[in-house]
Amino acid sequence: MGNRFMKIFHFAVMAIALVAIVVFMVLHVKAGLETQMSKVYAALYVLLAVWAGIRTYSLGKDVFGK
Repeated sequence: MGNRFMKIFHFAVMAIALVAIVVFMVLHVKAGLETQMSKVYAALYVLLAVWAGIRTYSLGKDVFGK
């Protein structure tokens, strides 16, 4: 029972992290991408969002058994 609870908790945390990363990425892009470093940061946001999405998908598959 405890292991399932931890998997659900981990899934929820990763889902919240994914939403937060996407929101920060959108805010960053709306502020403008004038410098080279801001473009690098935007690319890193995309990589983090992809990682969090894959992690959330795999945890959701594990928790919900699909």
